[in-house]
Amino acid sequence: MSEYCGLQEKFEGLPVLARMFSGLSLGKQFAAYALHTERLMNAMLTSSGKQVIVDSSKLPGRAMALAQIPGIDMRVIHMVRDGRGVAWSLLKPYARDANSGLQKEIRPKSVLRTALRWSIVNLAVEYLSRKLGPDKVLRVRYEDFVSDPVGIMRQIGAFLELDLQQIGSSLRNGEPVGPGHQVAGNRLRMNGSVALTRDESWRARMPAGQQLSFERLCGWMLRRYGYL
Repeated sequence: MSEYCGLQEKFEGLPVLARMFSGLSLGKQFAAYALHTERLMNAMLTSSGKQVIVDSSKLPGRAMALAQIPGIDMRVIHMVRDGRGVAWSLLKPYARDANSGLQKEIRPKSVLRTALRWSIVNLAVEYLSRKLGPDKVLRVRYEDFVSDPVGIMRQIGAFLELDLQQIGSSLRNGEPVGPGHQVAGNRLRMNGSVALTRDESWRARMPAGQQLSFERLCGWMLRRYGYL
C-alpha cells in the first residue's frame, strides 16, 4: 500500500500534467502504477457487485493518469461552480475536529490563491476533455444541478448509460441522501443524511472588492462558463 501511495503522489498531482501536455514519457514506474490501479478497480467491482465505480477525488491529475490505463473505461463529469462562490467558501477557516469529519485544521485561502487554482484545475480538465473526446467528458454547472436536479441527472444518466431518474426526483423533492464517503472527504460525510440545497450566500456576503478581484483575474473563464 505504501508503494502505491508513493506512485499516486508521483503520477496524480498537477505537476505531472506538464509531462503529459508535452507528450513526454511517464517512465517505467507508470506501468507499476497502472497495474496496481487496475487491480484495485477490479477488486472493488468484484466485492461490490457493481458495474460502475464513482471516483469523487476531483483531481484532474488523477483523471489524466487513469486515462492512460487501457483497461479502464473512464468517463469524466466536470462539475463547475462560479469561482467567486468557491473563493468565498475557501475564505472560511475551520478548526480540526475529528468528530465532525475534519482531520486537520483548514486555514482560509486568499482570493488570489483560489483564483489561480480554480483556473488551473478547470483548464486541466478542459485539456483532458480534448484528449479523451466529447463522448467521454460531460460538463455540469453546480448552479444548474441545484436548480434542475431531475434534468441534470437525466443528462448524467444518458452520459453514463444508467437510469438515474429516481435519484433526480428524490433530490428535487428534498429527500435526504445518505453520504457516500466512508473514510475521508468532505466533512458532510459525518452527517446522518444530506439534502440538496442551493448555496449562493457569497452574492450577498462576499465583499464587493473580493468579488471584483476574482473577476479581474478570472473574468474570461467566468464568461466562458456563463457566469458573467
